[in-house]
Amino acid sequence: MISFRLSVTSFCLIFAICIGTQVSGTPNGAPVAACSTMTPEHGVVPQTTPSPYVTIPTIMEDESVRLTLMANSSGYSTFKGYLVMAFDNSLGDAAPPIGIFSETVDGTPVLTPGNYLDCLNGVKNAATHKDSTAKVIVNLLWIPPYGFMGDVVFKTTFVQNGASFWVKTLSDVVSISSPTTTTTTTPAPTSTTPVPTSTTPVPT
Repeated sequence: MISFRLSVTSFCLIFAICIGTQVSGTPNGAPVAACSTMTPEHGVVPQTTPSPYVTIPTIMEDESVRLTLMANSSGYSTFKGYLVMAFDNSLGDAAPPIGIFSETVDGTPVLTPGNYLDCLNGVKNAATHKDSTAKVIVNLLWIPPYGFMGDVVFKTTFVQNGASFWVKTLSDVVSISSPTTTTTTTPAPTSTTPVPTSTTPVPT
């Protein structure tokens, strides 16, 4: 009987440790191992209901994109974790992440502090949380590849807690075009100096 009670106690202790690990997840951000599936290893399946969180892209004049991550449903105000990447929408689900996430513009911080991952042979092409504090809004800046033109969609995994998360929530599609430059042509100057004419009378 004592042995049985010890076994039950040991099981409960191990179970509590496992649950605690699942709920805590990865408080310092998603690992590189999550790049392919964008799914947290929390030991539970993702939510199948529509995501209460959204990723709102805004194109800037230089073709960079400001991202706003936030709740978009009553009853949900904060989230603890996220993993977001940009994809060429024309390539479908097999597309690798493109572009880079930048912390600054001309040396000025423009986004919520976070961590950045080098996913699938890329460089800083994924952004994730830096800690597990409750977040109301996260602001990010994404820069497209040089010369890229096309439609981009952002996919974000939102983590409310260790047991509730939504995988690959889609943003609206945004169209990226190369910045246009205007060439000003200055016409060559023309001479307006009159040609002098002689007024000396011809001798007779």
